[in-house]
Amino acid sequence: MGPDVISLPISTSSEYLEALAEVSDFGRTDMGYPGQGPWTYCILTKASLNEKITDMSGAKSYPFGVDAVSLQPCLSYACRSQDRYFTEEWDLPNGKWIFNAVLDGHLNHDTVDYIVQQLPRVVKDALRASAPAMGPEYISEMLRSAIQQVDDRLTSRVLNLLPENMRGKDRVNSDHTLSEFPDADLQLIAQSLGGATIVLSLTDSKGNLWVANLGDCRAVLAYRHDQGWSGTQVTSVHDLNNPEELIRITQEHPGEANAIKDNRVIGFLEPTRGLGDTWLKIPASYISCIYKNVKQPWISPKQLENYSSRILTPPYVSNTPDIYHFTPQIPYFLLLGSDGLLSTERYNGMNATQIIDYWVNILGSAIDTGTETNVNAALYLLQDILGGDDIGMVSRNLTVEMEERWMDDITVLIQTVRTHSNILNP
Repeated sequence: MGPDVISLPISTSSEYLEALAEVSDFGRTDMGYPGQGPWTYCILTKASLNEKITDMSGAKSYPFGVDAVSLQPCLSYACRSQDRYFTEEWDLPNGKWIFNAVLDGHLNHDTVDYIVQQLPRVVKDALRASAPAMGPEYISEMLRSAIQQVDDRLTSRVLNLLPENMRGKDRVNSDHTLSEFPDADLQLIAQSLGGATIVLSLTDSKGNLWVANLGDCRAVLAYRHDQGWSGTQVTSVHDLNNPEELIRITQEHPGEANAIKDNRVIGFLEPTRGLGDTWLKIPASYISCIYKNVKQPWISPKQLENYSSRILTPPYVSNTPDIYHFTPQIPYFLLLGSDGLLSTERYNGMNATQIIDYWVNILGSAIDTGTETNVNAALYLLQDILGGDDIGMVSRNLTVEMEERWMDDITVLIQTVRTHSNILNP
């Protein structure tokens, strides 16, 4: 008996065209990795582009003049965004305040979630307790204290895991380890292993603006004048490409060859300032005692032992923020963004200053237009970061079917102040 034969009818011309149409909306790309892939992506139409970006980024416009987006296009659960943002208007006895923050978490989600829950409350409570006539220097110091308080509290809670007779000692017997933790303490362990960088702003009802940052998030302040818009990045990036940070760490840890390794703090962390990363702020013997027997997915026991051997004079990561005070001319806008702003190929060949000048020009134009059309400035910038008018590039960045992330998390807050009525009490 011969093999079974399945006869398939010859497709009609209309069926052929339908099949061709189904695949015509897809392309293939190596995403800039020659010899890898190719991966499939959906070619979006211009009409669907804005809706897709809006949906994926959770774009929002708040009634107090703040636009927000946050995007990680990779759909894998393991690759979900570690960025967070917070924006809120506070009507307090000493005036009206707008608080914004962008946080960029690393290693896990536990630390950045802890900070975004704690820090706004600490700042708000400090403002509520303040006198009406406080000056700009007072607010600057209050912000510095609030940021450090949240981080110091996390460190104290971690150290409280040690038996009471071990606390406060420079060294703990390396053979002594803590083997069992309740679930609440395991969450604390996670919060102390991860970390986050942050940039935040605070505006009052008198035209004052404060900006604070720790790490590699950015703030850009731009003003409207007769010839258009001009602006600049007003924060420093706290990493080892910053000569001032390199000098600071070298001076704080003299003679330590491993304090800086592979352009990272002890060979592990790129940002030199941040919240969390508690294990880089305590003695190595504490690290062994607290973390040695904890099963966690982020740092293997061998890696932890290797890194902790380089910890001689902690802390290695600073929680001291830079604080800036401005009384900006109106109109102005303030951009707060995570370091993913520069993670796409969109701005290849441009340096940071050129990119920021470009952002100021396109955002200024969008904000001027938005007076009539309610443009979400953060969404407008996000589309440009993803590819601008290059629909193919935007389509690839949004929809390529890769299981691992192909771009960093991107979060943007833009606060626009057009008139004095935006900041004065009604």
